[in-house]
Amino acid sequence: MRSYLRGRPSGGLLEAAARSRARSGFEGFVELHRAQYGMYARARLQAAGPAAEVVAWTFGYVEAGWDEVLGGPEPTAVCWSLLRGAVSRRTEVGRPAADWLHEVLPAAAADVVLLRYRLGLDLPAAARLMGVSVGVVEVELRAALRILARA
Repeated sequence: MRSYLRGRPSGGLLEAAARSRARSGFEGFVELHRAQYGMYARARLQAAGPAAEVVAWTFGYVEAGWDEVLGGPEPTAVCWSLLRGAVSRRTEVGRPAADWLHEVLPAAAADVVLLRYRLGLDLPAAARLMGVSVGVVEVELRAALRILARA
């Protein structure tokens, strides 16, 4: 049987359909995470404008490499790491650190405490947002509470 698309130049119907699916997947990802990413960034930066800029940068960066992100083992964890890094860099640029948790705890533990106790997410929601298992979130939370009890 002869292939219908054989000999077609790149950019054919299949590639256009794949790009469309990838684009709609990215848009769905943004809609799913935008509000919580914004709450996290605002909680750490204590300012809506810089928080919005960091979230926009994160999604722009992710969009540019969306195919590679999807090809990785845990796309949500990659995006969370990018957001966390962007927020951390923003706090280091001439601004006092608004979030003392990230000064006294390891980054993942501080994120879990912030998501759980400042933003009110339950452990499964925090795990989904960070792209990790609930078990990882539980371990980070226990570690954070031990460190904070000693402080």
